Amino acid sequence: MAHRSQSIAEFALYGEAARTIAPEFVHVEPISDRSSLYEWTISPHSHPGIFQLLLVTEGQGALADGVGETRLEPGQLALVPGGVVHAFRFAPQTQGWVLSVADALLDDPRLAGFGVAALVRGGQALCLPVDALVAGLMAALHMRQGRPDAATLAALALILAMVDEAAAAQAAAAHGPVDRRILLVRRFTALVEARFREHWAVARYAAELGTTPQTLTRACRHVTGKSPGDIALDRLLREAMRALTFTAAGVAQVADDLGFADPAYFSRFFKGRAGVEPSRFRRERGWFRQTPTG
Repeated sequence: MAHRSQSIAEFALYGEAARTIAPEFVHVEPISDRSSLYEWTISPHSHPGIFQLLLVTEGQGALADGVGETRLEPGQLALVPGGVVHAFRFAPQTQGWVLSVADALLDDPRLAGFGVAALVRGGQALCLPVDALVAGLMAALHMRQGRPDAATLAALALILAMVDEAAAAQAAAAHGPVDRRILLVRRFTALVEARFREHWAVARYAAELGTTPQTLTRACRHVTGKSPGDIALDRLLREAMRALTFTAAGVAQVADDLGFADPAYFSRFFKGRAGVEPSRFRRERGWFRQTPTG
């Protein structure tokens, strides 16, 4: 019998064909814009490479994550990591905001340091009570739709900080002090950020963190649903995508900067994880412009 996941749709935004997500992708829209087109029911689907924050301000809804349904009242925010299958049902005329952000944007130094990064790259949807200020910030982002500038990233950083605080408070109330596995994964991702160009093996990361590869692997899979090796390779891929998008460096130069001795191996790595060759990826990037010379 075919696995059920084969029938679950993958989208960029709901109803739009899945595609390679630009590292700078930020999109905000009212809940009613899309859900009203589908009789206020969003069928099971996922968004590879995009995490979403959905905030109800009026009315009510429910988040289904395959385990059960969680009621969404005004002031309740649903956090859905990229790739996690989920569905929503809303009462007619429900109001609020859906903020969709590329996972890769969390690598921007201006957004570094938030514990929420582990949550939005994890394998579990969450519902959190948040301050009313979050709705105002999402409305402001809606007015600044497009490529993220400094003001947009500042508003996004404040939203993430508030979601981070809400998640920490909810975890402390439910389980007491923060799970040690979460703390280990936070330390690991910080180390990956510093060393991903060096292509360290998982064993070396574990040794630097004072743990074993097995313990690190269990922690990463519990918190993010991914192995430490995949987390490190995903970070390498995102940096390659960023360089191919925003710089005029040649493919061989990007490969060298990322620690690949052989450009051909870099091309195989990139195609294996992104699905396209680096040269084609660059041609299709909407934000890249070759700087004229001479």
